Amino acid sequence: MAAIVHFAEDVAVLLRRGLSPVTDNRDALLELGFERAYPGVRGGYESTIWEHSIERCRRHDGYRTLARERAFLIE
Repeated sequence: MAAIVHFAEDVAVLLRRGLSPVTDNRDALLELGFERAYPGVRGGYESTIWEHSIERCRRHDGYRTLARERAFLIE
């Protein structure tokens, strides 16, 4: 059984560990800069997926590497 986290701090901790947290707090996801992965879908599995981009590293030549982190919102 997956643990459900409720606070933005708890979501951030799980993200730092490389996990995709499950939460029931939409405001926590918005606070961390998440948005719906499929904005037009309001029902089903796809409606629970939220994502945001983070910078993984910046190279000496000015290029940077971005990654998408994912969280799941259950309501």
